[in-house]
Amino acid sequence: MTFTSSQPEQADPEGLRASRKLAATIDTMGFTRSHRLILLLIVFGVFFDVIEQNAVGLVGPALQESWGIGAGQIGLLNSATFFAMTIGGIVSGALADRFGRRNVLAINLLVYACGALLCALAPNFGLLLIFRTIVGLGLGGELSTAITMLAEFSPTRFRAAAVSTLNVAGGGIGNFLAPLYGMLIFGSLAPLLGSSENTWRWLFGFLVLPVVLIVVFRRYLPETPRYLLAKGRIDECNRTLTILENGRLVPRTRTIPVKRFIETSGAIGLTPEKVRISEIFSARLRRRSIAVSTTYFMLTAGQISILTLMPTILVSQGFSIVAGVGYTAVMQAGSLLGALFAAVIGSRFKRRSVIAVSTIGAACSAIAFGLFATTTPTVLGLGALFQFFILMLNTTVWAWLPELFPTRIRGFGTGVVKSIGGLGAVIMTPIAGFIFDAWGLSAIFATVGSLYLLALLASRFGPETAGLSLEELNEEAEIGRR
Repeated sequence: MTFTSSQPEQADPEGLRASRKLAATIDTMGFTRSHRLILLLIVFGVFFDVIEQNAVGLVGPALQESWGIGAGQIGLLNSATFFAMTIGGIVSGALADRFGRRNVLAINLLVYACGALLCALAPNFGLLLIFRTIVGLGLGGELSTAITMLAEFSPTRFRAAAVSTLNVAGGGIGNFLAPLYGMLIFGSLAPLLGSSENTWRWLFGFLVLPVVLIVVFRRYLPETPRYLLAKGRIDECNRTLTILENGRLVPRTRTIPVKRFIETSGAIGLTPEKVRISEIFSARLRRRSIAVSTTYFMLTAGQISILTLMPTILVSQGFSIVAGVGYTAVMQAGSLLGALFAAVIGSRFKRRSVIAVSTIGAACSAIAFGLFATTTPTVLGLGALFQFFILMLNTTVWAWLPELFPTRIRGFGTGVVKSIGGLGAVIMTPIAGFIFDAWGLSAIFATVGSLYLLALLASRFGPETAGLSLEELNEEAEIGRR
């Protein structure tokens, strides 16, 4: 793909004033009822995304039983999903910067819902692999766009908490409830769903339900004011700010009295029609992009490998499929606590400090699990501790991503960095499966612990962004140097 642009050569004092005014308006407004409703809508979609990400791990033992495949092939299914997520994140990021965050969010919901339905109907492993790729395209695009949207809607004081809440509902509650969803399908509902060897199909099929959100998104979800200002759509920007201040979402077609928060003559030159991927790695952005991409690569490689293999690991140790999924659910309680903890402390502590604590904790608990998880209490306790630290880490990095880039390329930049990081899951998940098949439990957790220590090292090269507005971090330098 080629995304080209031309940059204005002169400084833009009018754009600088408008950017500062927007930042001050959003920060003064605080987190209103409209912000909370927007957060709820976006979080609801991401919740189902995370259930969908867990789906392969949940059906893994059943697929092994029905189709006779190994842990490596289960890992390959997740690799296909996450490889497509990298593509979806990049493409959707570019489209979100061009056509708007809200529209792209709705399109990605439709793509992944259609993919889920196809997975439920897959007749063999090969087609299931293809259909998981379709799911991944939608998942990757929606997650990147959702992170960007929440960062742009939020006041500085609440930005980390808002984006972290996205992962509380997704990575925390979603990861916690996903195994319970699996238990419901393979346990209580199984007798009602027909042939036992096809029960796993219903697990995919019910994940089509979020498609109903598309209608709500199209009707009520506004575009972010930062995007609208960058595009020079001043009237729409003021309308969105009015909606945020009034605390009530209204249909797009309804006429409302609009308060003139921003006064400027037109486009302020922040969002080009096209961008280059090389801009993400330009002189000003290169270090941060590489540092956070590498951090995210390592944490995703470790997290998704364990999420995918945990039910299979427990079944290999003598637990039944339902018990293995159930124990995974208990361990995922740590995910919820970790995401909640990160959301609470995100506005009080530096990003890099939280990342340092969580990577060290994740590495130590992973190694401890591999060495000492031999009884049910130690499996559950060390598993929950591991999940606590990885969700604390993941949530903090999610808050970090959209803070790295100016509005004109924020969607694209977030998508690119998140997608590069997501390659960790693509590459590592099948490798983790083969490591487990060949060398067992201790080897896989020692490998995962090493990945988190590498994430700690990479994060030290990233910028500290806590406590600064998006405009202070990016827009003022972006406009002022022209």
